[in-house]
Amino acid sequence: MNTLILLDRLPDPLMQDGFAQREALKSLGRQLALQAASQLMSLPLRHFAMDSDKPPFLLLEGAPAPLGLSISHSGPWVAAAVSACRPLGMDIEQTAKPRDADDLAELLSADEAAWLAELPENSLPGDPFWRIWTLKEALGKYHGRRWETPQQTGSIHQLEHYAAHLALPDSGLMLAITAPAALDCQLQCGQQKAARVKLQPWPGYQRR
Repeated sequence: MNTLILLDRLPDPLMQDGFAQREALKSLGRQLALQAASQLMSLPLRHFAMDSDKPPFLLLEGAPAPLGLSISHSGPWVAAAVSACRPLGMDIEQTAKPRDADDLAELLSADEAAWLAELPENSLPGDPFWRIWTLKEALGKYHGRRWETPQQTGSIHQLEHYAAHLALPDSGLMLAITAPAALDCQLQCGQQKAARVKLQPWPGYQRR
């Protein structure tokens, strides 16, 4: 294993104060990130801290840790991914709200749309919108910038680095993750034991 993802959620009932909820999500994300780093490196939690930069990064004994980090939240859910492979980008999204073809078209450049139309049937199980949205969010984090237009994430049909998805139907979530090389990943949900998960590689990843 070279990557650990910790997933948890805020308890019900959710806060009515939007600012307070955002702060609670941020705090939970930091807790999960530190816990994941401790578990991945088999070191006590006290050895780790987080820098306050944006994006944040992990510290080991006060120096930058040799780990990639990405934190994401959607609704009450928060995920923190820590990996020996870096840089790292990850996104989670709740997928209960269906999206139509017009929504999907807004995410794609002309070349991406043409490539998507030629993919074999069932290449993207579930709602393609959420797979592409989470991928582009993860790519933005991987490159250290936000994306606002399709061109700002690069060509998703010609990715030169690893990208994959993980559907989490029990939580109603889609997760995308990207890194320089393939990931051997475990997922820990709440207080459950971490277990290895099979990521679905993105079909536009150009394996080398």
